[in-house]
Amino acid sequence: MLVAAIFCSGIAASAQDMSEVLKAGKKAPAFKLPTPQGKMVSLSDFKGKFVVIDFWASWCPDCRKENPDLVKLHSKYAPKGVAFIGVSFDTDREAWLRGIESDSLNWTQVSSLKKWKETQISKDYGINWIPTFYLINKKGQVIGAFITADALENALSKLSF
Repeated sequence: MLVAAIFCSGIAASAQDMSEVLKAGKKAPAFKLPTPQGKMVSLSDFKGKFVVIDFWASWCPDCRKENPDLVKLHSKYAPKGVAFIGVSFDTDREAWLRGIESDSLNWTQVSSLKKWKETQISKDYGINWIPTFYLINKKGQVIGAFITADALENALSKLSF
């Protein structure tokens, strides 16, 4: 079993920003959120797959900076069966859609279009900093939480497919 730590390097996040994230081995909380097309998506829709959950927003400069690297990870790991879900904290639907398109985020995207701290998912996942990436195993358990695509890639590279 892969044991992952929380990596807080590179960006200005503090240890406190990452102190509330779910620890490795915890069950990933269930959620059900709409895509831009209005389809409801649940974490359980991806049961039996490794899943990357990307908490982000179009207004977040650090998120936008990490997105090109996340696109590369998606290209590399989606063919191996890793599912990617973008959870946006945008409140402006048009800004959210522009962010998805301009950054080529061609995987499942969901949002309640509510302020970050007002969302149940941010509370359930202990999100105090974005971007935050979660890696979930095939059994629905947290492998780790990361704030850089490099740290996420390090964890992805250790998976057995």
